[in-house]
Amino acid sequence: MNVIIRDDPEAMAKRIRAILKLKDTKVNVGLLPSAGGRLHFILAVQSHGSPVMHIPARPVVRPALAQEEVRAAMAGDMLEAVKTAWEGKDPHAALQAAGQDGADGIRQYIDSGVLQPNSPVTVSGGWIFNRVARKGVYIPGKGFNKPLVDSGALYSAFNYEIEE
Repeated sequence: MNVIIRDDPEAMAKRIRAILKLKDTKVNVGLLPSAGGRLHFILAVQSHGSPVMHIPARPVVRPALAQEEVRAAMAGDMLEAVKTAWEGKDPHAALQAAGQDGADGIRQYIDSGVLQPNSPVTVSGGWIFNRVARKGVYIPGKGFNKPLVDSGALYSAFNYEIEE
């Protein structure tokens, strides 16, 4: 089978440039490097857990992005980016939509309540024994049982960036 494409050479060159630009573009979703070291530490502790701090493992980013509805939304946006590039136009808006769908998917995963609940001490406060410091430590309670949401800093830090 032979395929013959009859197109304006200038339009074809524009299309090829757009597709090559899309090929070298990445959409990073999650906790970006600009979020700072403190939030990355908190996410690492929450993702892997800490027996010393009595924190169970609560992985968020990978399970959230692995959900079928989030994957389908992001795939639809990426398909739109490819179609836009094929037309010789800038696919930046579709890539932004894919990144936003991913970041929103992470926040929805946290809101869905599938994570392990906080311990009673975290919710209502009380004394615990800190094995590292070898002394009792008073923990002020959060007052509510919503894992990964305290000040909202980590929750709102999930974002996306387009890397070209």
